[in-house]
Amino acid sequence: MLATIKNYDLVCYQLRNNYYSQLDNPLKKDVDRLSMVITNLLTSRKKVQKQSIEVLSQVFNLRVKALKWLANVPGFDYLEKLSEVSIQIEAIKVNKQLEILNENIQFALRCNQRVFESLFNTDDSHSDNESLDFSQLTEISYQQFLASLAFTIPDDISAQKWVDWINASLHIEFVMLCAGIIGDEKLKVSGKTINELSFLVADAAQDYFALATDFGLLKPRTERQTFTQSTFDTSFINEQKELADIGLDNFATKHLTLS
Repeated sequence: MLATIKNYDLVCYQLRNNYYSQLDNPLKKDVDRLSMVITNLLTSRKKVQKQSIEVLSQVFNLRVKALKWLANVPGFDYLEKLSEVSIQIEAIKVNKQLEILNENIQFALRCNQRVFESLFNTDDSHSDNESLDFSQLTEISYQQFLASLAFTIPDDISAQKWVDWINASLHIEFVMLCAGIIGDEKLKVSGKTINELSFLVADAAQDYFALATDFGLLKPRTERQTFTQSTFDTSFINEQKELADIGLDNFATKHLTLS
């Protein structure tokens, strides 16, 4: 379904951090434009939560282009790349100020991995690469996508849940991009902004996982586990409890609506 294939939380990060030199000039400009918007946000005194909502549409639009481009990369495997990205993000913790941000992004990546392992296993008649061929994906804007949800899902409550799930996914990607930019550019970002990013990605990860559960997207796990291995379920539960203990469950959520 269209909503599902848009929820890839690392493809923009992949373009910027791992494939930039291979991109054509128009796509490089798109990546540069989004990077500049995020850089300006990080160095401003504006609240990250409010501003990130305004950036979501740009992340979404680049994500669609990234999916199409990555579909032509031989051997690109989403779950394997999750593992690689996890290692890359881990590098930011050399800056002590970014340790909590790293931990919360890792938590978000594990949520993403858990959901997509289930999604990949729902179609036993196709291999991962065959079922994830986005080379013919139609490029639509974020606003067009929201409009399509409003038309195809008549129930407002259900439609809003899909929007919230998409936005949670986009927020995860946004914070990943922020972390990459902070690490690469050695930006001087305030502790307050870093804390906001940490809370934002943890909150988005919980929303993402909870809504995926609500949609019935989580299926029994198979043998394939690219990182975290068999300890994932226990560690995941423990992290949920720890997050609740420090009050992240009460973190205010502000998502776009269909109106």
